Amino acid sequence: MTAAEEAPFDPRGWPQVSAYLRGFDAAGGPRLSTRIHPADEMYRFELMAPHRTREAAAILYFATGRQIFQAVEEIVGWRFQGLSGVRSLLDFASGYGRSTRFLLRALAPEKVTVAEIDPGAVRFQQETFGVCGVVSGTDPESLRLEGPFDVVVASSFFSHLPAARFEAWMARLHALVAPGGVLIFSVHGIELLPAGERQPPSGMLFRPVSETLRLEGAEYGTSYVTPEFVRGVTERVAGGGALLLGFPSGLCGFQDLYVLCRPPVPARPDLRLARVPRGALEHSAIEEGIVTAEGWAVGDVDERPPDVCLFLGDRVAAVLPGEGPAGGRRDWRFTFPVAGTDPDVVVRVEAESERGISKILVAATLRPYLPGGS
Repeated sequence: MTAAEEAPFDPRGWPQVSAYLRGFDAAGGPRLSTRIHPADEMYRFELMAPHRTREAAAILYFATGRQIFQAVEEIVGWRFQGLSGVRSLLDFASGYGRSTRFLLRALAPEKVTVAEIDPGAVRFQQETFGVCGVVSGTDPESLRLEGPFDVVVASSFFSHLPAARFEAWMARLHALVAPGGVLIFSVHGIELLPAGERQPPSGMLFRPVSETLRLEGAEYGTSYVTPEFVRGVTERVAGGGALLLGFPSGLCGFQDLYVLCRPPVPARPDLRLARVPRGALEHSAIEEGIVTAEGWAVGDVDERPPDVCLFLGDRVAAVLPGEGPAGGRRDWRFTFPVAGTDPDVVVRVEAESERGISKILVAATLRPYLPGGS
């Protein structure tokens, strides 16, 4: 049986995932729908990491979905004074609903339309979330949607397109935006080019490879673009009256995020998007029964460094408050004994910005790193 034929599952029943989700539920609003389809490539991507348990993969899956939602929520709050002011939203290339499920805590399902090239993904979201669903294709002209939508979201979609498709899809999605509405999209910035690669004169580098096996690489690969390339495309598509706002690393602290506003545009485009902290684990070891993990974290340029917390399962084991000048780096180091620590509990290191945006830097269990572990 293939993953597409397997039944959806709900990781909320897994104790460590349930404990992690309590923070989401405590924020109020409808309970988050947590069913995942086994063919969901975003969950499977998390699960593929070496020694990654299903609990850690689910935690990272939900954390990323929430980060995408938080960015959309802040943009919509700026443009429409909140999601309650949105009459219609299109979540394009929405997959199996990693971030859609968060939108539905603030928007009625009948206000949300999802579009995805995989009919199984569309069907899953229709049945699970109650949203409207449309099956897309590789050709923009094949998208049977009339619109208009106050908000069109295309996260991690333009980051996979060759140049011709990039502009054609920009034009198609922009045409679906209502007057005064916004198109929110992300790209791989040119600074994410692998070491040794040169910036191309065109402002775009496309490679015909990606994490998906469902589409040919020539249609859906990996692209890297400059801000000048994005501005050129949007000016040709939307004309001079539109407003384009860009936020480097604005999506999940990784992809560049853009907001294309259809006229009439705001008189004061003063959107300041909260940034997801960035950081990494640089060293870890288990010696003489003591676990050591150390790394770094940085926040936004005008915020103090993030707080960094160590979680052992649902327990906060240590907190390092963010200290230092705005935009500074917070080096962190945690130690704790192996004895008394469940080897199957998810050890999590999380950075939280001054504005309350979190980023998981580590999510792993000890068992694979202990003698006899697997």
